[in-house]
Amino acid sequence: MKKFFDISEAEQEVMEKLWEQEDSIKQSQLLTLFEADGKEWKRQTLNTFLSRLEDKGLVERENRMVRVLYSKEEFNYMQMKAAIDHMYEGHLSNLVAAFVRKKKIDESEAQELIRILEDN
Repeated sequence: MKKFFDISEAEQEVMEKLWEQEDSIKQSQLLTLFEADGKEWKRQTLNTFLSRLEDKGLVERENRMVRVLYSKEEFNYMQMKAAIDHMYEGHLSNLVAAFVRKKKIDESEAQELIRILEDN
């Protein structure tokens, strides 16, 4: 299993914007999208974030085109799996037990969890 991806808030913003795209996107178009959102990033700033994400194995760049290597769902699963492996000895049941000890869940949440478990 891949390690936990330690990404900054700005890198997360870049990933979110990339996940919104249906396919690869030109770096210049990506910068334009951030400018439309009110970000005043320079080309080099975006390039730095993309380089870091590339080094972490999350994006790929070729001919000024950028694409994500994992869907948002895959990324979130890997992050969650790494956290469960690290903090709860790889057992989802340990996570759930720790969570419900701190925050009681209501009947509808309990029923939803049971439904999910029965469907899988």
